[in-house]
Amino acid sequence: MKVTHWGLMLLPVAVLSACGGDDDKKTPLEKLGIACATVETVVDENIDTDKNLKLTLTGTFVSDSPFDSGAAEIVSYDTCTDQLFLTNASSTLDVLRLSDTDSTPAKTAEITLAEAGLDASVTVGSANSVAAHKGLIAVAVEAQDPQSSGFIALFRADTRALINTYPAGAMPDMVTFSPDGRYIVSANEGEPSGDYSNDPAGTVTIVDISAGFSDEQALVAQVGFGAFNSGSERAAELPSAVRLGPGSSVARNLEPEYVAIDAASATAWVTLQENNAVAVIDLASASVTAIAALGGKPWDAASGNTLDASDKDQVIGNFRSYEQLTGLYMPDAIATVTLNGETYLITANEGDGREYIYTTSEAECDDAGHDWDGGDDAEGDCISYTDEARGKDIAGKVAADHPLKAALSDPGLLARLKVTDDKDSYAAGDNITAFGARSFSVWNSAGELVYDSGDVIADELFNYRFDRFSDTDFNADNDSNFLLTTGDSRSDDKGSEPEAVEVATFGDRSWTFIGLERQSGVMAFEITNPEAPVFNFYATNRDFTENVCTTSSQTGDCEDATFNPAAGDLGPESVDYFSRLGRHFIAVANEVSGTVSVWEITFEEGPIL
Repeated sequence: MKVTHWGLMLLPVAVLSACGGDDDKKTPLEKLGIACATVETVVDENIDTDKNLKLTLTGTFVSDSPFDSGAAEIVSYDTCTDQLFLTNASSTLDVLRLSDTDSTPAKTAEITLAEAGLDASVTVGSANSVAAHKGLIAVAVEAQDPQSSGFIALFRADTRALINTYPAGAMPDMVTFSPDGRYIVSANEGEPSGDYSNDPAGTVTIVDISAGFSDEQALVAQVGFGAFNSGSERAAELPSAVRLGPGSSVARNLEPEYVAIDAASATAWVTLQENNAVAVIDLASASVTAIAALGGKPWDAASGNTLDASDKDQVIGNFRSYEQLTGLYMPDAIATVTLNGETYLITANEGDGREYIYTTSEAECDDAGHDWDGGDDAEGDCISYTDEARGKDIAGKVAADHPLKAALSDPGLLARLKVTDDKDSYAAGDNITAFGARSFSVWNSAGELVYDSGDVIADELFNYRFDRFSDTDFNADNDSNFLLTTGDSRSDDKGSEPEAVEVATFGDRSWTFIGLERQSGVMAFEITNPEAPVFNFYATNRDFTENVCTTSSQTGDCEDATFNPAAGDLGPESVDYFSRLGRHFIAVANEVSGTVSVWEITFEEGPIL
């Protein structure tokens, strides 16, 4: 194991200047003079092939925000100041210090976005994402009117002072730095308003800060998809399998979700979740290289894939294969990893359909031609558009000789499964399509499938045993611990919902960490061989024997909006790897519980599953 001590980043530059060096040779980052902490990191550590990865909880930060309010969504570790930065679904950013013994996180400060909003001339809604890079903190900020353009705010990590703001598209949902620090990139989702009266284009913002951070020095490019609109110059390049929803143009239909950048800081891959696709973007030219459709995942017997597709079958883990049932990968998070000199993409295949809802009266909902879902209330939910249905909803459209005809009407089989409803009728040879793949996948740089985990995640969760858990917690939701109602409750939807992805390489071996949003845990897979990843470990800090809130109903639902810390972590949204204290760690942000947990990574011989 090789240990490196990182100290003040400007010390080498100061020595050069004292010897007659030219101050102009400093990089823009060096000129800021950000004060760095001394951090003992582990590098170049080769892990014996007889050893497997293990995760051990070291400590947890619990926010004081109301339960299930998105109080801990995206967490990012800054290697310079040795701090965690956390979005909390508000107009502030939490700053967490890490203990000197085991890296337990605790809040010490916050960054307010009010000044940044004034600088950007945008009324601030909330911070959606944060990324740290050597003392720089980039924040993706949504406008108060989500369909208006947001911005990227750049701060110093040491003093938390604002450096500058850069314009972005509507609803910047994720932000990241390129590995070399030259680019800041945000995925601007551009979701429509609930009544679908305003649908902004989805875009990607690229900020080149290599020449400096001021408006005169930084180069800001907005990458759109208008060239792929019908009748435009690149319309023929759009694969027919890219899912498009309502609206008049491809540019407004594509919804960038998450960004990953290669080690060379040359190419970005952007997930288009609702579209079941990935956009490939050249950073230097700020242009779209290609859009790759990800296709469908078979759930038939030949594939060997099985799923529990019902929450009403009174069976936990009712695994079956279904002929002509496919799942759309529809990934949320994406990460890149270099293996054997090639760039691979790792995706968490959550699956997320379109459903646009707004609040109005039943009369106004009917007048708009939308679907009322507000019951007898004076005002309630009105659905302007949804692409989700249940199996029973389309059963009448399916041909009598279709192999799934009977299953689609059976509540114990596929009647409850969330499926797409995009055909007037389904012939005997047509596939029935479900949302999400309940898996993680490995893709090559062109977006071609190399590996999919199939039903491994579900199998490992079903077989997982811990003395404080019951067998009935499989496919549980993340906002209740009452096993009679929460266990099996996500089987009809997208299972455990793989949401977050992180990768880490130790010497010549690599792992990916997959956060499971609903089940509330993290799985570790070795991906050194991208064609045959191996499951290593499942870590969870969820206790199903505890109520999720200090006051809960008889069905386990939260009544007082006050989270019960004994329930543990609920709803992992992001995972971030870092090294300090001469050890390896990951931080996991959990949006439902509003917690951030730090887990230590160690390696042990033999099976440690």
